[in-house]
Amino acid sequence: MIKNPKISVVMSVYNGEKHVREAIDSILNQIFGDFEFIIINDGSTDRTKEILESFKDPRIVLIHQENMGLVKSLNKGIALAKGKYIARQDADDVSIANRLEQQFKFLERHQNIALLGTWASIIDQSGRFLQKITYPCDYAAIEKGLKRHNYFCHGSVVFNRKAFIELGGYREFFSSSQDYDLWLRFAEKFEVANLSDLLYKRRIDHSAFTLKNIVLQTRMRMFARQLASAREKGLDETLIIEGINNYLKSPLSLTEKKEMISSYNYWINLLLMQNKKYDAFSLMEEGVKYQPFKLFILLFRIAKTLRSPFLLKMLIKSWKIFR
Repeated sequence: MIKNPKISVVMSVYNGEKHVREAIDSILNQIFGDFEFIIINDGSTDRTKEILESFKDPRIVLIHQENMGLVKSLNKGIALAKGKYIARQDADDVSIANRLEQQFKFLERHQNIALLGTWASIIDQSGRFLQKITYPCDYAAIEKGLKRHNYFCHGSVVFNRKAFIELGGYREFFSSSQDYDLWLRFAEKFEVANLSDLLYKRRIDHSAFTLKNIVLQTRMRMFARQLASAREKGLDETLIIEGINNYLKSPLSLTEKKEMISSYNYWINLLLMQNKKYDAFSLMEEGVKYQPFKLFILLFRIAKTLRSPFLLKMLIKSWKIFR
């Protein structure tokens, strides 16, 4: 156990036996070594517990608990943290060896920055590179567009622990997009930034590309923006938060449908990159009912009948026209 670490790395894992060892190794092998690594086993039922307990590094603080979900687990882990900075790490992702070193040095040189992310690589389940994600880096650019786009890769961020506590942490009524809600609140009170280096590998799992997940992510992202807008106008968030259940039960608005189309474009392209043509067709078939333009639906039916990846790609490119 490290008494006074500069950074506390916090990771929650649930049934992560497939990739958790690689994720942990990527932190333990960091060039920067002055950290504690708080790992929460969130009620895993596979071999995760056995894998976690095989590590004997004194920097690891291992906690086993009943399943609580990601948000509660992260709040719990950060409450136990002793570092000046909190670094996130997801249990199926990979941190490049100089990630913590680069972020620590930047934050120490720029004390005005309370939240720092990095650019990231998207990898598939086998670790194959698919694409890179780039974000605006300076505060002015991030603040300008953050209410329209999430400009941070969650697992890549390092943030000031005291600022996190001041903001109230992750809000547990967010079943999805809890990170985006937090970044919006960070940017309202503190300066935030990204490093233009690929210091993190985010692994994607095509089994998570479901209509239910995309609808929920879209709605919670929009809800986070509603709350941010209310705060900007000086309004009390309480009534909006109390109405979250009714909001989630209501039909999707045209704005939300357009937001969903953008999400579908991203996820379907990733499926096609992995040569998962059937999954791409299936996902679009589930979501096409939310497409408000009849011409697009007709074109999709033609592409579906022909089972043509080429036509599917053309449809995806055309979605901006149909928004």
